[in-house]
Amino acid sequence: MNTPQNFIPVWKDEYTIHSYQVDVSNNATLVVLCQLMQESAWNHAEHLELGFSHLNRKNFIWVLCRQLVKMYSYPKWGDIIKVHTWPTGKDKLFCYRAFRISDSAGSIIGEATTTWFVIDLASRKPQKTDSYFHLELPEDVEPVFPGKLQKLHPVSSAANTRSVQVTYGDLDINGHVNNVRYIDWILNGLPYHYLKTHELKEMEINYLAEASYDDEILVSSEKKEASHFFHSLIRNGDNTEFCRARTAWESRST
Repeated sequence: MNTPQNFIPVWKDEYTIHSYQVDVSNNATLVVLCQLMQESAWNHAEHLELGFSHLNRKNFIWVLCRQLVKMYSYPKWGDIIKVHTWPTGKDKLFCYRAFRISDSAGSIIGEATTTWFVIDLASRKPQKTDSYFHLELPEDVEPVFPGKLQKLHPVSSAANTRSVQVTYGDLDINGHVNNVRYIDWILNGLPYHYLKTHELKEMEINYLAEASYDDEILVSSEKKEASHFFHSLIRNGDNTEFCRARTAWESRST
């Protein structure tokens, strides 16, 4: 095992919430918070010599496949937040990473866990962790939530469906739809009145396939009860499912 010099086991970044990162309730959006967590994960991976620049030499890339985010409160325009992130382990195929978001007073306002794997860009096949992950993790590393994320159930009855088309601005450095765009489409697929009167407290998502430029995607939502939805994104034409998710909400206090 190799350990980078000046090894930092838990990475910390500080961010200011800007005016263009909040919604009509002056809360930072989940899309923005996931972008910031992704940025911190990128920074830490580079420090651990497991980042984009290192895997790219092997023609490998990281792929996010599962994610669970729980928000206890949301930062607002002008707030300063800290994002802590650390790897929590690996097995034969997957790597696991945790996140904790805190406000300027140090109170925890959100937590997340993620599951990743690496693919070869040429073959598109997943790679065993032993082929790229040579870091020895501290023995006392702990996840934020117990257990591992599991496969979500598909949407069984889509009462609400809208269509989106992948454009150039939806693509990431690898030429496929960035994972946060799926979150954006899912949330924007819900009725305006519901979004205005409810606050998202939890989102779990499975990323199943890569969407490409000009794909037409059907965004479907199934309401399970007053505060829970299941979601699915499927390509119109061949029914390829790109992702499925569940969301949990609370009524906003008036």
